[in-house]
Amino acid sequence: MAAPAAVVAMGGMRAEVVARYPGHATQGVPGSAEIHVQLGLGWLHAHKDYDIEVTGSDGQIVEGHSDLDENGVLSFTPEHPLHAGQFAVEVHQSSERNILDSWTITVEPAPSLSDGSGGSILLVAREGTRDAYVAEILRAEGFTGFVTVTPEQVSSDLLAGHAVVILGAMSSTGQHLPDVESWVLAGGELITMKPEGRLAELAGLEPNAETLEDAYLEIDTTQTPGDGLTAERMQIHGDALLYTRGPESQIVATLWSGQERSSRDPALTLTEVGAAGGHIAVFSYDLATSVMYTRQGNPAAAGKERDGSAPIRPNDLFMGSDGEPDYLDLSNIGIPQADEQMRLLSNVLVELHGDTSPLPRFWYLPNGEKAALVMTADDHGTEGGTRQSFDRMLSLAKPGCDVERWECPRATSWMSLSTPVTAAEAKHYTDLGFDLGVHVSTGCADWTEESLGAAFATSMLEFRRRYPALPGQTGHRLHCIAYSDWLGLPIEEQQWGMRLDMNYYNWPPDWIQDRPGYMTGSAMPMRFSDENGRMLDVFQQETHLVNETWKGSTLAIEELINAAEDERGYYGVFGTHYDFSDDFDQKLMNVAIRRDVPMISAQQLLDFTEGRHASSFMNVKQTGVGDVTFDVDVDPRADDLLTGMLPVHSGDRVLTSLTAHGEPVDYDVKRIKGIRYAFFEVDDLRYEVGYR
Repeated sequence: MAAPAAVVAMGGMRAEVVARYPGHATQGVPGSAEIHVQLGLGWLHAHKDYDIEVTGSDGQIVEGHSDLDENGVLSFTPEHPLHAGQFAVEVHQSSERNILDSWTITVEPAPSLSDGSGGSILLVAREGTRDAYVAEILRAEGFTGFVTVTPEQVSSDLLAGHAVVILGAMSSTGQHLPDVESWVLAGGELITMKPEGRLAELAGLEPNAETLEDAYLEIDTTQTPGDGLTAERMQIHGDALLYTRGPESQIVATLWSGQERSSRDPALTLTEVGAAGGHIAVFSYDLATSVMYTRQGNPAAAGKERDGSAPIRPNDLFMGSDGEPDYLDLSNIGIPQADEQMRLLSNVLVELHGDTSPLPRFWYLPNGEKAALVMTADDHGTEGGTRQSFDRMLSLAKPGCDVERWECPRATSWMSLSTPVTAAEAKHYTDLGFDLGVHVSTGCADWTEESLGAAFATSMLEFRRRYPALPGQTGHRLHCIAYSDWLGLPIEEQQWGMRLDMNYYNWPPDWIQDRPGYMTGSAMPMRFSDENGRMLDVFQQETHLVNETWKGSTLAIEELINAAEDERGYYGVFGTHYDFSDDFDQKLMNVAIRRDVPMISAQQLLDFTEGRHASSFMNVKQTGVGDVTFDVDVDPRADDLLTGMLPVHSGDRVLTSLTAHGEPVDYDVKRIKGIRYAFFEVDDLRYEVGYR
């Protein structure tokens, strides 16, 4: 229970703290967070001075400064980020040293976003670089069993303990390469990006001293790593090196300088190296850069108005101007280009690892689902939109459904401060598994860092005052999706505990032109990154299905579900937007019920994503010829939701048995992106696998 707000009273006039953030006993506060309170000030106290004092568990007062704005929001900005530990917070009336309020918060250590749970994959990358973003790609693809080291940590002993090594573009040069080359020649399996020198030579490639910028990629779907992926040409972003290929290299994908102009240069090759049967897979471009820019848009367009309609929005990052082509070739919007390129890496990884042992991974969604809708409303003050939509979902739920297992329709509503939902109603719906938060507004205007911070402080604190019993808000979409720079909005969201951003939004209609698809090239939640590759612990989830764009049509809803469930295999989560100005929410529900597609809230998506990333396959060991054991550690947020995947083939052997503690485990065999996998429900157990 939150500590009661203290009050200073005098002659019936009083100063009081009516809302605070972070609240009492909040865990997991980021070290970079500011502390905010909303003051209620009577006329006698309106012109007095107030401050916030923060004290660590060691008794040391945290250096920083307090500011009171014209709306009565008092904010404390630490001079340096807070270290991990518990802190006491006091709000003072400065001159009289009266304590208006006091509470405690706990700052937790910032996670290393480049680390995995340990395992047979070795990623060579420095944290805060684009190479480290490969870690986020691996997690999104269900591979949490990896170890990340810097190039300086690479040694022959370290390499000997891993089945596959991945070198990003920055790690494909340096003094660690002789050890890597010796390891490959001794039978190691290597994936590398844009190599030069001896490493390129080993792969049968010779750089031409030329590059190709923002090219296209065509996968040869007749080759094993490309089987099951799209045969359509996809955009890549960043520069690709042009290589002359030797006869020993297998071309898996080629580069095109445009949709119709082939450069006839390899984009991905696979080469057997040395007498011991090692392999080198070479991407001629930086996959991490391409995925990041495909998802987040053109960094050179940040802060620029490109569609002629204020404010600046995320779609401006994907559009051209002054005769420049669009950054997103709209003929490709129907392909999740980032996801397909990540799945190309996955296919290569599974194939190479299979020479040593089968590589287990986690499926994308709970219960083996191929698609889900994230139901998110922006309620701009409607009389009954949120209540009626939630109540309709309750009426559509199957008797006995389990909310935690995504079986019951659930949704999020981000409400403006004028939305007439009472505190009791909000608590009722939250207790039933719905998700409520505030729809922060800048008045549909472009923002600066200062004005954005003020908008969040005003909205968040007032929302906390009105709904003190609700849990902290973890997802968000800004009103009018104003997006004035590259990363400022998700950075601000993180300060308020919001870690799922749904501002990337398929709009405007005259640009989309009735083409269902993926503006960000993805249907997967993944963390934002700055231009250097330093990840932000906030997930970007595209809003694919927008009522203003589709104007009552269900075409896009049906098409995205079809693409996830048919042979294209464009699996994922599809974000939605509706504002109760039409019946789009009802159309979404009707299609989802008819197609048996889960409808979930933003909170559910965040919980599952974090739980999936924090789960792992551990202690994968060969116990005999064709026999493998491993343990599974399931994070509580993904309990009873995770599906494991085991390749049916490992080298020249075929899966014949799967048991846990000696008891048979049921599994279904499915073909995913050209590879046959055994799908099985995972639990915190030790599994035994037989390949014969």
